[in-house]
Amino acid sequence: MTLESLNLNSLDPASPPLRTLRLSRNGRVLTVGVDAPPHNFMTTTMQQDLLRVVRAVDADTSIGVVVLTGAVTGRFITHFDIADLLAAAEAAPSLPRPAARALLAAVRALSACGAERIVERSRLAGVLAISRFHQLVLGIARSRALWIAAIDGPCGGGGLEMSVFCDMRIAAETATFIVPELSVGLTTTVGAQRFTHLVGPARALEMMLEARAYSAAEAQAAGLVQRVVPQQDLLEEAARTAARYARRPSSAVAAQKRIINQAYTLGARAVLKREGIAQLTGVPTPGTRAALRRWLAMRQPDGDSVFLTSPGPWRDGTAVDFHQPPP
Repeated sequence: MTLESLNLNSLDPASPPLRTLRLSRNGRVLTVGVDAPPHNFMTTTMQQDLLRVVRAVDADTSIGVVVLTGAVTGRFITHFDIADLLAAAEAAPSLPRPAARALLAAVRALSACGAERIVERSRLAGVLAISRFHQLVLGIARSRALWIAAIDGPCGGGGLEMSVFCDMRIAAETATFIVPELSVGLTTTVGAQRFTHLVGPARALEMMLEARAYSAAEAQAAGLVQRVVPQQDLLEEAARTAARYARRPSSAVAAQKRIINQAYTLGARAVLKREGIAQLTGVPTPGTRAALRRWLAMRQPDGDSVFLTSPGPWRDGTAVDFHQPPP
């Protein structure tokens, strides 16, 4: 797979065109715009598309920097599609931790053997999504290219988790950041370790418990983003930074990334495995399913994220009572 084939969407018939991404290239800089209107929720298709780009970038040594941003006006990646999460929760069996660990390992093995499409059509599709997300973020972290997240709107849940695996985060002044998982009875899928290293353990847990939208200024003060710029300047600032960094010697940059990542991500695969197991043992609970249904029921007709349109009950913990059996 080459980057050129991705740009032209001219893959062989077995490889479908990218459906949720827009690609553009300027010299050694590739810009990847996430295009899943109207709300840029993360979906299985988006994960598949991003993973293909990650692999293609690593196969093309002429790419030095990737800028990841939103192609829907005012949106980065809002969070996982809650409807997809509910479908996975209702299909998945309730498992103890040892069984969840074994199941996650089995699905990874099946995926590696080329049986991904079979798993996708089974009750294990949700497990496959976790495994695929692990591959995606590890691919970004281990990429020889630099990845810059240019965050131009709501960045929450899976979108925020993926952003912390990028090498740099530049945010528009209007961007917001939310870690809403605990408010719907979930744990993080991939990002707890990186997120905690960026903001510190006490702040990380506080942001997870608060489940509110944090401003770009707050995110910068916490150490989550390196730079905040006016919204109209975001892409220009990201492109200028990327072009400058792309002029650095690629082999030295790749080596430096490995050294820095090893300083705090040694054992990242083990941490991701624990997060995956926590997801598998937590998602199927009645309380979580009730919370996901409640979230979907609270949506406005335009289908936007309830964490944006009606955040109060989720922030306050009154949307669902996790300590009472669901009706």
